[in-house]
Amino acid sequence: MRKQETGSNKFKEIFKGIQQLIEENGLQPGDRLLSERELSERLGAGRSTVREVLRSLELLGLISTKRGEGTFLEPYHAHHLVDLLAGFILRDQRSKGDLTETRMLIETGAVRMAVRKATKEQIDKLEKILARIEHLLEKQNNPKKEVRDFHAQIIRMANNYLLTRIWYPIVHFEEAIGQKGWMEQEYFAHKMLRYYHEIVLAFKKRQELEAMMLFERIFSLMECAH
Repeated sequence: MRKQETGSNKFKEIFKGIQQLIEENGLQPGDRLLSERELSERLGAGRSTVREVLRSLELLGLISTKRGEGTFLEPYHAHHLVDLLAGFILRDQRSKGDLTETRMLIETGAVRMAVRKATKEQIDKLEKILARIEHLLEKQNNPKKEVRDFHAQIIRMANNYLLTRIWYPIVHFEEAIGQKGWMEQEYFAHKMLRYYHEIVLAFKKRQELEAMMLFERIFSLMECAH
């Protein structure tokens, strides 16, 4: 029995170790994980146990292995189940409103934590994403992916793994029901862009309440645009 418990504990340690490496290196869906051998050396664990953990993560759809290329992180929302649930759960207007409200509660709380915890490098990355949004809008292209990246970067800056796992499916639900985005409407796009610039400035000045207030304005604008 003790041997079994030890093996189980080792499995958990490796799982947590891999999770920590992902967070420390800021790995995103599509990024390559360390190899089985590298993970074994880094975590001080046997390759057979590391292999077992990786196999479990692959069965859960959290990673994928490509022959000759390596192991890669999969998007949290890669499963067709998310689309299926979206179709059933979000059929009525009230559910759609609840979804936006839930996202607002998560992100306004996350932005407050992010302002406290963010490093200069993370804020610089946020500013670069904003520059891409601005460039695409100037070219009259839809910056849908970059806008999601901007919000995702703030969620990551909050440095709360559970919060991140909750946030991704909610955003995907919104995309699955096909709500009209503010990016397609010039008035809302320019106003939102101004708010994003002010948010970056609030991060630089470490102004928590200002950042939260700006996020509330952003979601009010999103509701008007839908």
